[in-house]
This record gives sequence, C-alpha cells and structure tokens, in this order.
Amino acid sequence: MKNYTFCNINESIETKEEAVKLLLETFPKANMWPDLDEKEAIETVNESIVEENICIGIKINNELIGWGCLRSEYWGKTWELHPFAISTKFQGKGYGQILMGEIEKMAQEKGAIGIILGSGDEEKLTSLSEKEINEENIFEEIKNIKNIKNHPYEFYKKCGFMIYGIIPNAYGVNKSSILMWKDIRKNKKKRTYCI
Repeated sequence: MKNYTFCNINESIETKEEAVKLLLETFPKANMWPDLDEKEAIETVNESIVEENICIGIKINNELIGWGCLRSEYWGKTWELHPFAISTKFQGKGYGQILMGEIEKMAQEKGAIGIILGSGDEEKLTSLSEKEINEENIFEEIKNIKNIKNHPYEFYKKCGFMIYGIIPNAYGVNKSSILMWKDIRKNKKKRTYCI
C-alpha cells in the first residue's frame, strides 16, 4: 500500500477539478450514475464543499484518488454519505475503507451516531432488478440479495453498513435504490478493516 494523505476537497481549485473528474470517471463506468455529465458533477462538488458538510479526499503522490461527503441530517445525529468515489485503478486496494474510516471519525467528532446512504441499481447490477418487488416479497428479496455485476453495496457491507430497506422502482421499473445504514457510536465494539 502506498503512502496516502487526506485533504479537504475545498483546499484548491485543482482539488475541486480532480473531484469532478473522479466522479465522471467512476460513476458512469460502474453504471451507478449513467447520466452523470460534467455540469452535474460540478454542481455535486459545489454542493458538497459547503462548510457544514464533511468533504474530504485521499491522495497519493498529490493525486486525488478518492473522496466522499457527509451531509448532516436528523438534527446532526445521522449523516448522509453522498457522493463517495474511489478511482477505478485504486478500487479493491483498501483505500476506500481507509477514507471511509476517516470520514466516520470526523462525523463522530461532530456528534454523529449513524451514517445513511442510498445506492441505485439502475443498470440491473443486483438480483433486486430481476423481479417485481412488492409488499409480499420485499424483505425476502433484501435478505437474499445477490451481486450480479459489481454493485458497491458489498463494499459498504465490508465497511460495516447494513441494508435497512429499498425503494422499489426508484429509477424506473425494477430499478431500486438500496438504502444502507451504519452505527458509528464510539462506545461500540471496535471496527476492523480488511484490506
């Protein structure tokens, strides 16, 4: 593993530009945000860097390889993760978990006890897209979810998140949003990271 440093995404124009580039590199290629364009990526970065958010990145040799943003929700006790991106050439090497750990630590310092996120399945990446979800099968389908084409929900599970629900047809017929949550209270059992 190479030496890394953390940075504030708002530290320079270059870092913000790298953050935009990283969104455009990672999300459409992973079929996670297929219609993301440069204008929307710029708006996402600008919305993320406002003072009340936690918005940090991870760099290697002064190159931004990943970044994430937490936005305060629920009176500051639960924060929403959006976005979270790791360069495709650095995925699977542990840097995402390291960045997530730092983001969690910063959230704890601000009094957060939980983190939520939503991760879309617009491109049939999981078994949730294989059948119509309704009140009779929703919990069984969540329980038995299968990753078909590298959906990031498994990464988030490795980071300690759990699926607490889905929004069926959020992005169209059989295109659900997977809702995840993590308890980050300090007095909980210590987290371990697999790299």
